[in-house]
Amino acid sequence: DQVEALATSGAFDAFGVARRTALWTAGVAATARPGQLDVMTFDESAVPALPPMTEPEQLIADMWATGITTDAYPTAMIRDRLDALGIITAAGLRSLDDRTRVTVGGVVTHRQRPATARGVTFLNLEDETGMVNVIVDEVVWGRHRRVARESGGLLIRGMLERTGDVINILAERLDKLNLGLRTSSRDFR
Repeated sequence: DQVEALATSGAFDAFGVARRTALWTAGVAATARPGQLDVMTFDESAVPALPPMTEPEQLIADMWATGITTDAYPTAMIRDRLDALGIITAAGLRSLDDRTRVTVGGVVTHRQRPATARGVTFLNLEDETGMVNVIVDEVVWGRHRRVARESGGLLIRGMLERTGDVINILAERLDKLNLGLRTSSRDFR
């Protein structure tokens, strides 16, 4: 399992072994000596000619193996679709005026509902350009609870609130954003 995760994440790229080749040979390594890694079992001559992973496949592999990606970001892969829907990027929010109604979308990185916040939940969304702070009041959270708690990606319509350099989105509506892969957030109480 560990060798498969390393191969999937591209850990053997530095040795000139492509991900698909490393994955293929990870199976051989696991059967040659269960529970131990025998570097000698990585015989690339026994591997069929495999095409390199496409960018979306590599992104999915990175997210599965490590929970992060260093090349493309999930929202970058669907940016054309998001642009067509009028979704503003995190970087794009900086050029908008206070009290502008916007729709943002991204990967949920944090959900937090402190006991002192009187039912308010704070979310962080991330797209390929940065982070978006989202404030979800108790009424909106209650209306969209299931989507808000279970979705790895969200589209959030709300009001931009600017205080100096700090930008927040006061959420009015939350919808699931299908990213085509599983993500997980760090959730706090």
